[in-house]
Amino acid sequence: MRPHRASLRSVVLVGALALISLLALPSTALADETPKITSVTELSSRLVLLDVASPAMGRTMQVKVLLPADRSEPRGTLYLLDGNSGQIEENNWLAPANGDIVPFFADKNVNVVLPIGGTGTMYTDWQEDHPKFGRLKWETFLTKELPSLIDTRFATNGHNAIGGISMGAEAALILAQRSAGLYDAVAGYSGCYTTVGGFGKALTDLVVINGNARSEQMWGPAGSEAWQEHDIFANADKLRGTKVYLASGSGLPGPHETLDTPALGRVLVVGGVMELGSNLCTDQITQVLRDRGVDVTRSAQPVGTHGWPYWRDELVRSWPMLDSALSA
Repeated sequence: MRPHRASLRSVVLVGALALISLLALPSTALADETPKITSVTELSSRLVLLDVASPAMGRTMQVKVLLPADRSEPRGTLYLLDGNSGQIEENNWLAPANGDIVPFFADKNVNVVLPIGGTGTMYTDWQEDHPKFGRLKWETFLTKELPSLIDTRFATNGHNAIGGISMGAEAALILAQRSAGLYDAVAGYSGCYTTVGGFGKALTDLVVINGNARSEQMWGPAGSEAWQEHDIFANADKLRGTKVYLASGSGLPGPHETLDTPALGRVLVVGGVMELGSNLCTDQITQVLRDRGVDVTRSAQPVGTHGWPYWRDELVRSWPMLDSALSA
């Protein structure tokens, strides 16, 4: 009987260990989960905060949604991405001192989706965990997990557009290229759209260094397949059929620079140089896109530095094109 008892104990022990092993595999369980909105908090009559369980990101993501003025019928959805100076806990498009979009959209019939926490990430899928933010699968979250949740929750009309400022402008075009058919329009405000060669690699490094990261952690070694797949110039034809709005200023001071402007010297020098570079970059990608048969609206302003006052102006200028795409 003793061998039999020993054998029985062994079987029980092995079974228990197997069960413990299964319970200790949260990553496997997470991979089987479905993205879902876990809570909705009403911040005002028009603004809500969503907690979204994201299997791709491995955590709960927060997204704010500015609702249409009139919700009596389905409306389109505009996704707005922040830049590299964005906050981790907020989206700067909402801040009165920055995007200040609430007054602008007060009479607009559109769902405005504002992802939170994308600063320094390019809103892309990273190959390695970020040293500061952990797992980053922004592209999967924004293009595969979130849209259907937004469409279902807010009964949209199925038309989407995406826009962004600075880093977010580049990210918006990349996402639109890599998700054919998802967006009817894309807007880039003061972006620089090259990621290849020494200059493109250096620009990309400047974006991700914001979080003490390296671009190799994002797309692997420079020149690898992942870098080529995110090359906006090489993949320009993938925007054919999507309306594109590209804006930049000249870098010269304009109506928003006065003697009362905070940190005026930095705005004029740093903001001016950055916008001059963005202007050159935007001219280049505009020509390439048009050569590939892409419908591009180019807003090239004679003045303007790299800052929110001019991006607010460009949102106003781009709205007729975005509205027509979202209402089609």
